[in-house]
Amino acid sequence: MARWTQPARRVLRRETHAVAQILRPRIPRSCTHVRSHGGVKAAVRQIQRRMSKARFVARFDIAACYTSMRHDVIEAQVAATDLDVDRREFIADYLALPDSQGAGVGMVASGGLSPLLGALYLASLDRRMARLCQGKRLVRYVRYMDDIVLLANTRWQLRRGIAALHEEIVRLGLRLHRVKRFIGRTTKGFDFLGYRIRAGARLRPSAEGLRRLHRLRERARRLHEREGDWHRLRQYVLRWIFSWTTSLRVPSG
Repeated sequence: MARWTQPARRVLRRETHAVAQILRPRIPRSCTHVRSHGGVKAAVRQIQRRMSKARFVARFDIAACYTSMRHDVIEAQVAATDLDVDRREFIADYLALPDSQGAGVGMVASGGLSPLLGALYLASLDRRMARLCQGKRLVRYVRYMDDIVLLANTRWQLRRGIAALHEEIVRLGLRLHRVKRFIGRTTKGFDFLGYRIRAGARLRPSAEGLRRLHRLRERARRLHEREGDWHRLRQYVLRWIFSWTTSLRVPSG
């Protein structure tokens, strides 16, 4: 596991900010985890608003996404931008950090630069799906990191969209998770980013979201039993609630 010293964190934040100014305009808006693209709120809102216009949905998760990304692909994508040589070398060093075996794949999933490079890596997929939406062959395509949703009006449209998705994923050396997926009617509903989304129904927390709440209660109870420190317990719960509400809460409308 990569460990960041405080000076290294400062350098990473500074360089990530500079790199983001160049790379962000190249990333389609359908990739919602990138800063200024709306985050979880935008992803869920876009899907919820289009559910009434779509009869079918496919939801996929890319398996081992960050650990499977090829360095040569990322470096070629970065070389096609306006980034200077020093920052391209910085990115190469960042990619090499966890690659002790010299395999040329993977990056630090928790690193500050990873979400941005991951977004760039899958930008060709986002653009291809955008063309299908513009051609009325899909109702909507949304991606949040490695979570993907396709909305379609007919089974034929959905099959064509899934085929195009598979082509791009394979071309990039990735694969879809065998279990974390759903293909069916929008009226059946599906889980996405902590929510249960279903056509004609209000948003609800997903089963996984409820499990997270249960884990919070159990961890808070154990922390109190072990230390009996109400102040620390309060800080722990407040941090959890802040993280939950800022990342998963979607305002009405």
